[in-house]
Amino acid sequence: SSGINAEYGAVTTQSYTHVVMQTSLFYAHHRIDEILATISKLLRPGGILVTTDMLRGSRESEDIQKFMKMNSMREMLTLDEMKAALSRHGLQYTDGETMDRHCVRSSAAKVEKIEQDNIPCPSLSFFKLKRQLFSENVVTFQLVVAKKI
Repeated sequence: SSGINAEYGAVTTQSYTHVVMQTSLFYAHHRIDEILATISKLLRPGGILVTTDMLRGSRESEDIQKFMKMNSMREMLTLDEMKAALSRHGLQYTDGETMDRHCVRSSAAKVEKIEQDNIPCPSLSFFKLKRQLFSENVVTFQLVVAKKI
């Protein structure tokens, strides 16, 4: 198949008008330059990248560090850091949308279900912390749209 083989770094000679990522980038923030460089190689000039991403606010806190550890995240970028990373690879941030309300509702529903059904679950504290961080705008979930310049 054409495209990228992430394990071996093989890149097709084809180019694309759009790259849509069904999954977020946040588990790979520690490799963001490598990933965006590859995406930039695949996109034609004017091509569009659409993805979602969990980003932190500008302030650090113990809660963010705890959340990142619970979520197996090595690094968490801010929106400004993500925009800078895009720019380094010839991608211009063109649009975005905050989807925090969805994340708060989703986490609240999970907490309610776990507590209501008394489900033994190590992730209960994770969902409670996630709900708290999104409610306090310490962490944000964004739709990110960028254009290859």
